[in-house]
Amino acid sequence: MNAADSKDFRELIRILERKLGLLNKQDSCCLEVTLAQCHALVEIGRAENISLKALANLIDLDISTMSRTVDSLVKKEFVFRTPSETDRRSVDIELTEKGLVLFRDIENKMDDKFNNIFNQISFEDQLTVFNGLNIIIEALTKNENISNCCNKGLNNSENK
Repeated sequence: MNAADSKDFRELIRILERKLGLLNKQDSCCLEVTLAQCHALVEIGRAENISLKALANLIDLDISTMSRTVDSLVKKEFVFRTPSETDRRSVDIELTEKGLVLFRDIENKMDDKFNNIFNQISFEDQLTVFNGLNIIIEALTKNENISNCCNKGLNNSENK
């Protein structure tokens, strides 16, 4: 791939990120929570019961950031924390009834929204889209171990 192709690829990814970000901002069901809280709420709802560490790994955030996000959801009464029965250093997170209502609302609205978008793609192109997205995700996963541009020049203790 030449430099122009990778720049075009980068620009298309940036446009996709912006479009997906706008979809989330336009989504009225997430008005009660921030985007980070919305992501956490959805993952907690899908798991039904998840440890803070597992949630942080799933969303790809450090534990302290995830803990602050969960704390804000606890204050809004969307989730509750309970000490883990298997590991006293760990806490489990579950949705409250209020959180479950919001989770279901988010899931239903996002399912409808993405169903509408997906149905605008021709049947023939739908498989191409799936294959392309899977290829990009695989390449991104392989690339995760390569240091990113924002951490360049920082010593290892600052990157943790």
